[in-house]
Amino acid sequence: MTGDTKARSATARHAAALVFCVSLLALGSWAALSSSPAPITAAFSLPWWVLIPVYAVTQHYPVDFENRRGTYSLHLTQLPLTFGIVLVAPAYHLLARLVGVALDCVVLRRQAPLKVCFNLGSAAIDVGIAATAVALIGHSDRPGPSLWVALLVSVIVTEVIGAVSLAGVWRLIGVPLQSRQMFEPLGFAVIASATFTGLAIVAVSAMYTDRASVAIIAVLGGALALAYRGHRRLFAQQRTTEKLYEFVKDLGPVSFDSDRLPPLLDEVRVLLHARHLDLAVPNDSDGWTHHLSSDDDTNTTAGADADELAEAVARAGAALKSSPGDFDRMSTPLIGARKLVGILTVTDRLGDIRRFDMGDMRLLETIATELTTSFERGKLLRDLERSATTDSLTGLANLSEVTRQINAALDDVDLLVAAVAVESFREVNDTLGHQVGDNLLLDVTGRLRRACPDAVIGRIGGGRFAVAVPAKSVGYDPEMFGLGIRAQVEGTTHLGGVGTHIRLSVGVVRAPEHGAEAATLLRRAETAMHSARNAHGGPVVWEPAYEVQGQRRLAVVSALREALSTGAIGVAFQPKVDSRNAAPVGVEALARWTHPALGAIGPDEFIPLAEASGLMGLLTSTVLRQALTACKGWQRRSPGVGVAVNVSATTLLDAAFVTQVAAILTASGVDPGLLTLELTEGVVMADPELASERMGELRALGVKISVDDFGTGYSSLTYLKGLPVDEVKIDRGFVNGLVREPADRAVVRAVVDIAHTLGIRVVAEGVENEAQRQVLHDLAVDELQGYLYARPMPSMEINQWLRHSERSVRH
Repeated sequence: MTGDTKARSATARHAAALVFCVSLLALGSWAALSSSPAPITAAFSLPWWVLIPVYAVTQHYPVDFENRRGTYSLHLTQLPLTFGIVLVAPAYHLLARLVGVALDCVVLRRQAPLKVCFNLGSAAIDVGIAATAVALIGHSDRPGPSLWVALLVSVIVTEVIGAVSLAGVWRLIGVPLQSRQMFEPLGFAVIASATFTGLAIVAVSAMYTDRASVAIIAVLGGALALAYRGHRRLFAQQRTTEKLYEFVKDLGPVSFDSDRLPPLLDEVRVLLHARHLDLAVPNDSDGWTHHLSSDDDTNTTAGADADELAEAVARAGAALKSSPGDFDRMSTPLIGARKLVGILTVTDRLGDIRRFDMGDMRLLETIATELTTSFERGKLLRDLERSATTDSLTGLANLSEVTRQINAALDDVDLLVAAVAVESFREVNDTLGHQVGDNLLLDVTGRLRRACPDAVIGRIGGGRFAVAVPAKSVGYDPEMFGLGIRAQVEGTTHLGGVGTHIRLSVGVVRAPEHGAEAATLLRRAETAMHSARNAHGGPVVWEPAYEVQGQRRLAVVSALREALSTGAIGVAFQPKVDSRNAAPVGVEALARWTHPALGAIGPDEFIPLAEASGLMGLLTSTVLRQALTACKGWQRRSPGVGVAVNVSATTLLDAAFVTQVAAILTASGVDPGLLTLELTEGVVMADPELASERMGELRALGVKISVDDFGTGYSSLTYLKGLPVDEVKIDRGFVNGLVREPADRAVVRAVVDIAHTLGIRVVAEGVENEAQRQVLHDLAVDELQGYLYARPMPSMEINQWLRHSERSVRH
C-alpha cells in the first residue's frame, strides 16, 4: 500500500469515527428531549447553569483507583446527574452537561476534535438514558425506590454503552482493543458508579427531608474526596516504596543472556505500571539488542524508532521524556562504572487516569540504578565463572575445564588425546618480547581450531595445548592424528613484522587403552610430548617405558633441590693450555653430581632440569663459589691461572646476577680478572640488548667474558664487534673435522682472523690428538682444551696437575 493510499484510508476511518460520535450525540439528545419535562416535583429551584461548573470539575478531576493490572478512574458525574434529573428539566440538564464537558475537553484539556465529539456524545447518552429511565420507571412526586432503580439501571446501561462505544471508535480508527482491555475496567466502573449513584440518591432523599442536610452532605463529600485523594497518593507512594524494597531485596546478579532476565523485566514493567518496556543493550556491531516486555502480545518498542531513541538517550547521558508535562514514554540510561550498560524505556502507562509524571520518572531512574548494579554484578560473576574455566589469552578451555570435558567425552566414545608444545614459543617470548609471544599463541590457537574444528581444545600451560578427538574420526591412528596436527599448524608466521617458524612437539595417547581418566591421559600425553622433543617433534605415542623416564625426571629434580641445599653438588676442573708451549693458562669449572641412590648423574641430564625447574641460579652460584675457592687455593703455586664458569641465559639476564658475582668475588678474595664467565651464542642472542648490558656490567667488575660453542648457533661473526667479549671458544664439532675437512679449517681460520682483529682471544675445545693440536697451532689459535692434555678432575688433583705441568714447561 502506497503512502497516499494509507493516508486516504486513515482519513476515511477518522471520518467514520466522527460520524459515529455525532450519532451518539444525536441519539442522546433525542432521548433527553423526548422525555417528560420534570420527572418529579423539585424540592427547591436550582438554576440549570449551576450544573455547568459541577460537571466540568467532576469531568476534569476523576477519582483514581489503582491495582496491579492498571489504573482506573471514575468521573463522579453521577452526583450532578442525579441532582439534574431531580431538579432540572431534561433540556436544560442536557445543555448544562454538554457545556460542562465542552469546557473541560476544549478549554482545559484541549483535546482533539474526535475525542471532544466522542465525550459530548457519551455525555448526551448519559443524560438521555437517565432521563428516559426515570420517565419510564421512576416517575413520582417524591424520590423513592422506583427513582433509585431507574437511576441505577441507567448508570449500568450507560457504562456498558460507553465501553462498547469506545471500543467501536478505537476499531474505526484502526486500533484493535482486546476484550480484556474493555471488560476489566467496565466491571469496576459499573460497581463504582452504582455505589456513587446510591450515595447521590441518599443525598437527594435527605434534601427532601431537610434542605440544610445538603450543605452538610456536600461538605462531608468534599472532605471525603480530598481525604481519599490524599490517602490514595500516600498509599500509592507507600506501596510503591514497599514494592521497590522487595524488588531490590530479591534482585541478585543478572546477565543479559540469563533466563532470569525476562521475568525481571516483567517485574520492572509492572512496578512502573507500563504497558511496554524495552531494554536496549549495546552490541558488538555498534547497534542495539532489544529485550522486550509487554502487557499484551505486541512488542511496539522494537524497531528503528527504538534504536533512534536509544541513540538519543545514549548521547544525552540522562533520562528523557516525550513532553514537558505528562508524557506517555520515559527513557533513562543505565550507566555503569566505566561504560553505558543499556537504555531502559517504558511506554504507555496502564490505566486511563493519567500518563507518566515526574514521580514515575524518579522511580524509573531509581530502578535503573539498581538494575545497573545488578547487571554489572552479573557480568563480574560471569567473568569470574569464565576465568575459572577459560584461558584469558586464547579463550580456550583451561586445564581444569579441558580435563572436565575430556572426562565427559570418555563416557561416550574412545578418544585420542594429544599434548602439543609450541617449541618456538620460548625463543620468541625471550627474544621478541611477551606481546609477540602472546600473538604467536593466538596464531597457534587459530590454526588448531581450523585443523580440529570438532575437537576439545585447551591451553594447559605456557606454550602447551591439549587436543582430544573421537578416535573414530581419525581412523583410530594416533600417529596420523599427531602428524595431521603438525602438518596443519606448523609453518611460517609473521609476528610484529618479524617472520618466524612455528615448531611443535606432539605426544599422543589412546583412551581408554592408555588411561581411563583425563588427568592420567593428559599427564601421559605430556610425557610423550617431552620425548617427541628428542624425535624432531614426533608425534610420539606414549608407551609404559616413558612413565619410568618421567618418574626419573621428577626424582632427579627433587634430589637436585636437596643436593643444592646440602652442598652435595661438586665441581671438576679441566685445564686450558697455551697452544705454543702447553703451559696452563686457565681452568674450566664443570658441575659434577653423584647421588647415593641415583648414582652418577651427568650434566647433560641435570642441567636442563635445573633450568626447567628454576634451580639454575642456585646451581650457578654453588659452582661459582667452589670454583673461586679452588682458584684462590692454587694461586700460591700457580699465580695468574684463572677459572671459567658457564652461565645460562636465565642467570645472565637476571638483574641480581651482577651483584651476586661481585659479592662472591669479594667473599673469596679472588682478583676479578681471574674469573671468566662462559656464555653460549644462544645466551647472548636471547636478548642481545640486555645481554650486552649485563656483560658490560660484569666487565666493569673486572670479569672476563667468553662465548662458548662458537659457530653452532647464529653463526654470525659480525655481532662480536658490538659485544664486550674477551674470548671465543670454537665448538668441538669443528675441531673433530679439522684434519680431514677443509671447510672446518676455513671456519676456524675465519674465526681466528676476525677475533684477533677485534682483540679477542680464541680457544679450541675438544682437542684429542696431536694432529688436531698441530693444525690449531698453525691456525694461530691461542688456547687449547681437551683430553689430549687432561680430563676433568677434582680440585685436589688439579693442584697437582698444575704443579706438574708448570715443571714440565720449565724443563
